[in-house]
Amino acid sequence: MASGSALSFSRSPSITSEKLNGKNYLSWSAAVEMWFFGQGLYDHLEQDGSHVPTEKADKWKQVDFQLCALLWQSVEPNLLISLRAFKTCHSFWKKAQSICANDIQRLHDTANKLASLKMTNHDMVSFMAEAQSVVEELKMFLEADPLKDIQKKLDKYYMVLILCALHPDFDHVRDKLLTSHEVPSMETLTTRLLRVPVPQTQEAHELVEPSVMVATRGRGGRGTRGGRGTRRGGRGGRGRPQCTYCEKMGHTQENCYSLHLF
Repeated sequence: MASGSALSFSRSPSITSEKLNGKNYLSWSAAVEMWFFGQGLYDHLEQDGSHVPTEKADKWKQVDFQLCALLWQSVEPNLLISLRAFKTCHSFWKKAQSICANDIQRLHDTANKLASLKMTNHDMVSFMAEAQSVVEELKMFLEADPLKDIQKKLDKYYMVLILCALHPDFDHVRDKLLTSHEVPSMETLTTRLLRVPVPQTQEAHELVEPSVMVATRGRGGRGTRGGRGTRRGGRGGRGRPQCTYCEKMGHTQENCYSLHLF
């Protein structure tokens, strides 16, 4: 079908049954490209129409509007809100790419998918099909021709592996890096991560734990050797006694209300 003639379909066309939802860009974009290639209309995705001769421009735009309407139908309504303002195939295609095809985010998701891949039953065919699919997707991010480009892609891959291994308390840091407009280098990533403050809960845990250990040693050490003092008067070692059950001061485990309820 020539791109300069009006479209004519025998039935209501559909580019793909899998609508773009923001997480399936790879499969959606592959289906869209295949459909446009099959119709001989791929230039509508990659060019804005400025290459078309003046005498054919009106017809080309008419076809482009029709195709863009089909692209609209291939997107979930909640995402179409951000794309409806783009009324040419080229602008729509590039905007969808900029929204959904953040390379570092997709690389992270793919690497994480491969790392968490696990065979849950004895169905080897399904397992290997899923494994090969993930590997092929990962290879797409890592393959390149010039050695310099390969090194850049490997640098991104190493960075993603580090982000995957971060503690859950640092999820907000990982998400911010993955959604940033500029992908940081390994050196920049290292600098940023080392500047991230330790979560307050972790600091509190590290401060409390040594004090508890000291209190435990005190109870099990000189206070215990005192023996009788602890059992008789509730004073073991130096200072006020501390209960080994509820860890409150002023009583011992033998007369702890929380333990004995009296």
